[in-house]
Parts: sequence; C-alpha cells; structure tokens
Amino acid sequence: MDNRKLRMGMVGGGRGAFIGAVHRMAAALDGEIELVCGAFSSQAEKSKLSGRDLRLADHRVYGTYAEMIRTERQ
Repeated sequence: MDNRKLRMGMVGGGRGAFIGAVHRMAAALDGEIELVCGAFSSQAEKSKLSGRDLRLADHRVYGTYAEMIRTERQ
C-alpha cells in the first residue's frame, strides 16, 4: 500500500471562521489527508495570516481561490 496522503487545499475557513477548523479536524481524523495550501479569506492579508497560523508556506497561501487553483494545478 502507498503511504502518500491526499493533499488538500481549502477555500475559506480562515481566522474567525468556526466551520473551517471543524472541516480541518474532520479531514485529519484518519491521518490520510494533509492540508498543503489554501485561500482562507477574500482578504489576501487575512488569508496569509491564517496560512501562518496553520504553518503553511507563504507561497502556498492565496488571496483568491482562482489564484490558488491556477497556481496549484501546474
């Protein structure tokens, strides 16, 4: 069996969003998913701060979901 985790990007759910933490906890329950990127807020600075809270690399945190999809799909 492969030991790789499913890599997950998240849209929304940043600082101050209750449901984001719930989704991240649920995704982590079986240990098979890793959060690797996100567009956590429509405000770019708030999204970056949320990414830092989650210990994501700055270059994997985006100001818009469209930017995240465009960059991450490459």
